[in-house]
Amino acid sequence: MSPELITRMTQQLEPGHFYGETHSIRIADAILSEVTHREPRDIEEHLHALPFFLLLLDGAYQETSRDITISYTPLTLGFHAKMMSHSDTIGPNGARMFTIELGKTWEDAIMYYGQMPAHLFELHGGEPLWLTLRLYGELGKPDDVAFFTIESLLFELCAYLSRAGGDDVKEPRWLAGVADELNERFREKLELRSLAHTASVHPSHLARAFHRFKGRPIGDYVTGLRVQYAARQIAEGKASLREIAADAGFSDQSHMTRLFKDFTGMAPAEYRRFIPTPRLPE
Repeated sequence: MSPELITRMTQQLEPGHFYGETHSIRIADAILSEVTHREPRDIEEHLHALPFFLLLLDGAYQETSRDITISYTPLTLGFHAKMMSHSDTIGPNGARMFTIELGKTWEDAIMYYGQMPAHLFELHGGEPLWLTLRLYGELGKPDDVAFFTIESLLFELCAYLSRAGGDDVKEPRWLAGVADELNERFREKLELRSLAHTASVHPSHLARAFHRFKGRPIGDYVTGLRVQYAARQIAEGKASLREIAADAGFSDQSHMTRLFKDFTGMAPAEYRRFIPTPRLPE
């Protein structure tokens, strides 16, 4: 069956529409929505008319598009190309998510900067996550107050997306294995030489290739994952900042605080006050 026929047979959701309880604002040629699923469910294959980001705020969620599956936990960020067919599974305690649908202004901006992605992919623990979280913080503000902030954040987000979201057809195969290892072991003490040895490449080649294809230095990538992990632990509120810093792989609490603020624009204590509430029932 041709992709065109599959697209015609698949349910298409119009801009501002999602399965689940949806509350949206339309501003700066974008649609910002908070979507809540209060019960577990499987959602049949469907597609969206606009490209969009999805940030999971609470609960659990999994989506699959062809051979790509992303399992979301809180603070996982994904990007969906427009008219990309995918199916979803909402976790046992439901899910709450924030989405940003991009109008033509932002599609044009992405194309100006580089390339419009054509698939589903995850944006791991770096700048796009914190830009998206800051956009979530603008919900509920008057339009005349929020417009300029939302517009500027969207330009930053689209600039990053165009650099990081291409089809990566020229990315060396071994680099995906390195990224997977970092995603699994980011809380540990890592050595570039050891990673390069496992990938059978020279350390300098690994460092250059990672920066080129992943859009940031490998050290920044690992720090971003640690900050993302710390943010999740802070949101749970079950451990002290000192304990979280040690668990996330930082040398101490002050080290975590400095880098956390560098990445998110907020100190950990401020972030604890900022995080979305109320949480879904356990």
